[in-house]
Amino acid sequence: MATMERGEMPSYRQGLRSSLRSYDIQRKDPRNNTFDCCRCNVQCGKNKIAVHIPKSTTRETKESIINSKIPIRRFFALLALAESTTLPPKMLQDLGRRTNASMERYDQAERTILNSKTHLSRGSPSWYLGASHEMTKGAQNLSRKALRIETMSVMLVEALNMSSKEASSILPSVAAFGCSDPPNLLKIMSECKKIDPRYRTHTGRCNNVLHPTWGAALEAYIRLLPPEYQDGVSLPRTDLPSAREVSSNVHSGGQDLKHPYLMALTALFAQFLAHDLAHTPRMELPDGTRLKCCDVDYENFHPECFPIRADNAIGCMEYSRSAPHPGNSLQACKLGPRQQINQASSYLDLSPLYGSSEETSKALRSGKGGLLNTQRRNLPMPSPESETCRSVNKAFPCFLSGDSRVNEHPGLTLMHVIFLREHNRVAEQLAKLNPQWDDEKLYQEARRIVIAEMQHITYNEFLPVILGETTLDKFDLRLSHEGYFRGYDSRTDATLSNSAASAGLFFVAALTPKTLDLVDSRSALKSGERSLLSAFYAPQELYEAGAIDRLIAGATAGHSRKPLPPGLNEILLERYFHDGKSTDVAVDYAAQIIQQGRDHGLPSYVKWRTFCGLPDVTSFQDLKGTIAKDIIERLRLVYKKVEDIDLVTGILSEAPVTNSVLGPTFLCLLGRTFRNVRLGDRYWYENANTPGSFMIKQLEEIRKSTMAQVLCNNGDHLKLMQPRAFILRDPFLNHMTNCTEHVNIGPNLMLWKEKEDAF
Repeated sequence: MATMERGEMPSYRQGLRSSLRSYDIQRKDPRNNTFDCCRCNVQCGKNKIAVHIPKSTTRETKESIINSKIPIRRFFALLALAESTTLPPKMLQDLGRRTNASMERYDQAERTILNSKTHLSRGSPSWYLGASHEMTKGAQNLSRKALRIETMSVMLVEALNMSSKEASSILPSVAAFGCSDPPNLLKIMSECKKIDPRYRTHTGRCNNVLHPTWGAALEAYIRLLPPEYQDGVSLPRTDLPSAREVSSNVHSGGQDLKHPYLMALTALFAQFLAHDLAHTPRMELPDGTRLKCCDVDYENFHPECFPIRADNAIGCMEYSRSAPHPGNSLQACKLGPRQQINQASSYLDLSPLYGSSEETSKALRSGKGGLLNTQRRNLPMPSPESETCRSVNKAFPCFLSGDSRVNEHPGLTLMHVIFLREHNRVAEQLAKLNPQWDDEKLYQEARRIVIAEMQHITYNEFLPVILGETTLDKFDLRLSHEGYFRGYDSRTDATLSNSAASAGLFFVAALTPKTLDLVDSRSALKSGERSLLSAFYAPQELYEAGAIDRLIAGATAGHSRKPLPPGLNEILLERYFHDGKSTDVAVDYAAQIIQQGRDHGLPSYVKWRTFCGLPDVTSFQDLKGTIAKDIIERLRLVYKKVEDIDLVTGILSEAPVTNSVLGPTFLCLLGRTFRNVRLGDRYWYENANTPGSFMIKQLEEIRKSTMAQVLCNNGDHLKLMQPRAFILRDPFLNHMTNCTEHVNIGPNLMLWKEKEDAF
């Protein structure tokens, strides 16, 4: 704490603010970092004091405090905070009392809303969007703690009149009042020692031995750049054009063309992959009711509402804020800017199939032979949650999987079905090879193999066609062809970044076509198509005989959308989650993503350009070379300043880099993400010298995995498939081949036969 040599420190009983100001701060003794300053109301007088600023305080924070004319009370308080100490007891108690009162008002507001039955209409487009962002119980508990910490942070910022920079640099070192102690690192490490070290946990915990919460589900996304909130804590910036205005004027009206060589399977796999890495919940009422933020009375307007302003015809579009996280689990009682929850683990671990919690995984297992539960036609089990299912026939319910978004559209459901069948296929073969293995070992070994297949397919087949050769080399994403990978780094945090989760992974939207072709797998003739408009949360067609094969054939014969900057397909922009019957406003997906970026406090596009090593931008003209001239004009008409461009709008506007489908900032965010996913995963399939490592001969078999082989193995009666399933068929380079050939060159599971003990 700063000490006084002469005079008196103002009493905290004077209140949280003081009219006294400090001026003429001069260095007194450079050796011990002591400064003289005058305390006065109008002019400097008698009371000169000496203040000590510890050497541990960052230079930027010191200068911020010393060079500003600030209330004397705030001067001492900021110095105290800069020393990473707690606030003086009386101020802390006052903040605690006010925080308690504020949280009681919050609770009362929720009770009022619940009693008034103000909520989204069941079956409305925004209600279905909420289903894709529903909160788990764990996320609800975390968000409650986070709101308390956020409230105290805001009050302290207001009390000390902190700037945004001061808030972001000082608050994270301050302990919150009335918060339960975070988990002890040694306790978590002790719990990690109890698990079987050969297998990753479903939550992602214990992957990193020294940092067991890195990459785990229900942790906060990490920040690559500090968040930018209007108040430095949680308030989104309001001096920006409406997200709907940006969507309508920048992202709409473009052509909807087929990609020349990427198949629709690429878009489906991309979404499945994105769901593996990120699941951001949105705020709900305590009983799980989804918030209504438009056309409500003042007393029924929830504090976590952040609706999107729209034109006169619409007026308002629903948006409830992403659930806040109290911070890293090991520092969960520190003040600071709002962070957001990831309900999925950040590792590439097939969490959409297996779940991101032990409870979810147990509910999906049959308990016999290491198998996952299935129903008729080898499909996932029916979901007990019927509210979000648009199936009109109860005999064809929606499906249950490790991720609640499984039923968003049939193409995504197809990915779940394929990998579920692959798990059970592998488990059954392992059981034949090793009849002595129990259910647990069969499940874990099958899971380990299928996750390895998924990782190999992602980096060997998928990322090359999305990122291009240059980006693969820049971020060291090329796979080893022999031997083990020696790049695991326990210092690499694999936790997904907020920028990747809230913008980078939405390259999926640019690839998504309006319709998915249905193709007869035997004749290779198109038999129909399925529109996104009618397909959401209505997967009942997968119960039909031959449906899986028709979808697979359509996904590998039909094309992805060509990502023409800066547009998305018309359904995503104007009619998403709308069945054509509802009178409610449809979801504008682009506006939702833009609003989410602001909700999360993502810095503007130009700052991410700088972060990624692109030339600095100070005017719209500086965007030339990265963004086409006509798109720059669209941006200029919507945004007042180039510094205001939202991250997702900027990256969707960039021209693709040669031999890639994305622009340079997009590639930067994704390249960093997939580099860390590989380097920071102790259970990565290529790694050596861990209990979970494959033997070298087994690893050689895993490297034979292809998407074509997985599809052929798990269709119903699939006969033909091109070897490179993500790209266009070619009579010379990628010709249709009998499925038996793909299956025969796939991994030979005989290498997993356990040798019997010799007698």
